[in-house]
Amino acid sequence: MSDGISRFEDVTDVVANGGRDRDGNARTLGRWTFEYEPARDLVESLLEGRVLNACAGKTKLNHDGEIVRNDLNPERDADTHHNVERIAEHFGPQSFDTVVFDPPFDDTQADDKYDGIHAKNIYAALEDFEELVRPNGRVITFGWNSWGMKSFAAFEREATYLLQRGPVLRDVIVTVDRRTTGTLATDGAGRYVGAETDRGDSR
Repeated sequence: MSDGISRFEDVTDVVANGGRDRDGNARTLGRWTFEYEPARDLVESLLEGRVLNACAGKTKLNHDGEIVRNDLNPERDADTHHNVERIAEHFGPQSFDTVVFDPPFDDTQADDKYDGIHAKNIYAALEDFEELVRPNGRVITFGWNSWGMKSFAAFEREATYLLQRGPVLRDVIVTVDRRTTGTLATDGAGRYVGAETDRGDSR
């Protein structure tokens, strides 16, 4: 029986700041998350199947499968420039195995580093990812909190990582949520295009 006490979430790993990249440059976690080598190495190790990099930014991730790069800024080198709050309108249901979500973490960061160009409704974006991710797929979220896909019963927490930034700066929190059940998705005519499945089910 629950005692009403909120339990601290287990942290899978802590990535300490500092040191140098392979090219000799000092490591710093700044404006472009995946320019920071430990963050890039971490996210690339988690990519599976067809990938949506929903807020792609500057850095191109390495992966042996397809990566669709989306960025709201029309001047950014990306495959699409959709508002992530409505991104499911532009792709078929359950059309990605992995979604990477690395938006500006708050309005101040967006105004300071991204010319104020960012999604206003993060929850709307998460709702769209729930529609886009296939059974057994992942959503990898970067931000100041560890919520990730906890609002959606189809997802279970697989891992939580902390990217440390130093003694007086907040850690960046990375959550990895795995879709363990499917949904009955419909196409525009109301026809079912998916079926209820459990993790590991090949149907």
